[in-house]
Amino acid sequence: MSEPAPKESWVRAYREAPEIFDAFSRAEDPDSLVARRLITLAGLEDRRVLELGSGTGRYLRELAPHAELYLGIEPSPNMMALARTAARMLTTRPILLRGRGESLPIKGGSIDVMLAAWVLVNLREEVRNQVLREASRILRPGAGCGLWLLENHWDSQFQRYRGRGAEDETRLRHLIEHDGFRLVETVTTELRFPSPSDAERVLGYLCGDTMLGRLRRAPTALLEHRIAILHRPVDAAASIKYCSP
Repeated sequence: MSEPAPKESWVRAYREAPEIFDAFSRAEDPDSLVARRLITLAGLEDRRVLELGSGTGRYLRELAPHAELYLGIEPSPNMMALARTAARMLTTRPILLRGRGESLPIKGGSIDVMLAAWVLVNLREEVRNQVLREASRILRPGAGCGLWLLENHWDSQFQRYRGRGAEDETRLRHLIEHDGFRLVETVTTELRFPSPSDAERVLGYLCGDTMLGRLRRAPTALLEHRIAILHRPVDAAASIKYCSP
């Protein structure tokens, strides 16, 4: 495998190294604390759920068995292949579709819960606004319904090893102050790799020189990680700038 890039390489891994992306997904929150909270907070039992950016199928494996219908939308063929493998392990098969959040192939008002894990905060503003409009179109109102996000909290050992923090706080606050989201809960969990060398290989590739240097100075297979759960109810759209004519 090629050497890690000097800067973070999440997009590169997404496109070229799905095995790195999958290894990170398996290390993140290994006790499924976030999935368990989502099942409760969003009331996923017997709901129609759409996951935007289903990626490797990590949340598909954990959440689909609880839903009446689980749809996964994913633009990457590499990620789709991993998600299909994950889906084959389930007794109730989710439906996986190639597509993008700006134009969802979904009937209006037909989805109860939409989930986007580490997707929305990374989009350009004009694309994010298109995705939010599509979410408003396909989601129906109701308790627990709406758009749920998972994003990195800015204060964690993982973020400090990356040399991050303030930038992620600003991006998260933009979602809250501009896009109508509410920070519902922050789950303290961990990144747990099989060995320090695995952590160095995966995180060094994804997070670049800052992370790699710290892991080489103090090898570890375990980093504290905090994941923010945010929610935007369906009726929030009326008061948000992007909906203005």
